[in-house]
Amino acid sequence: MRIAVVGGGKGGTAVLRALHGLPEVQVVGIADLDPQAPGIRLARELGVPTSTRFEDFLRQSQLDIVIEATGNTKVQEAIKAGLSTETTMVDSHVAKLMMDLVQAKDDMAAHLHAQAQELAAMAEQLTATIQQLVAATTEIARGAENMARQRDALSEAATLAKNHLNETDKILRFIRMVADQTKLLGLNAAIEAARAGEQGRGFTVVAHEVRKLAENSSASADQIGQILNNIEKSVAQIIAGVEESGAVTERQAAATQEVAGSTQQLSRTSEGLSALAARLADVK
Repeated sequence: MRIAVVGGGKGGTAVLRALHGLPEVQVVGIADLDPQAPGIRLARELGVPTSTRFEDFLRQSQLDIVIEATGNTKVQEAIKAGLSTETTMVDSHVAKLMMDLVQAKDDMAAHLHAQAQELAAMAEQLTATIQQLVAATTEIARGAENMARQRDALSEAATLAKNHLNETDKILRFIRMVADQTKLLGLNAAIEAARAGEQGRGFTVVAHEVRKLAENSSASADQIGQILNNIEKSVAQIIAGVEESGAVTERQAAATQEVAGSTQQLSRTSEGLSALAARLADVK
């Protein structure tokens, strides 16, 4: 479709802007008495032919439509007088409607552009927040790994200490057995010394000291056993604490994984917002 525009003012400029670039539409030219009219300047930028005489375009062959955008009655009559039967004239009222449509489109584009800028700013802020969240999550995960290693080391040390306590308990049982046997030996020696009478008096002193040593050894073994029993209880508490710490660490690691998944989702949302903002900014 071949179209000519008469009038390079506000209306003609709006019509030219609306028609330019449309498929199957060719603007053959725009005419205005003022060579510096807005529509004439726009036509030069777009590569559309211009003239100060609309008759130059009316004489073109296969001209389908002439849009009269001046609103001047005399101009309308002059155009009608020069039209061929194959050409249709569109008056200024239709041109005004097209101008209003173009203005509404431009306003909508400006509004969308402003919204695109807001979305882009939101996406940028969201991206910065996500980066901070990723850094914090990474630090938490690293801390959880360190805690897990320390927990394993502490658990191993506690288990080893418990094993040592078991070995020590065996030694204490041996000491108690020796003390009991020594005490029995001292008792037997005292009995034999009493039978020996005066000749066994010195042996009686030795037997007494042996019994005393056995009793002291037995008492010391009991004290050590009590101490070791307390230590064993403390080790058991340590092991229980380590196990609880391990459970907390595992829950923390699981929560960190969930946060990481949410962060990835937020990142994809931010990318979607950025893409949407870019598309809105390209709306003309």
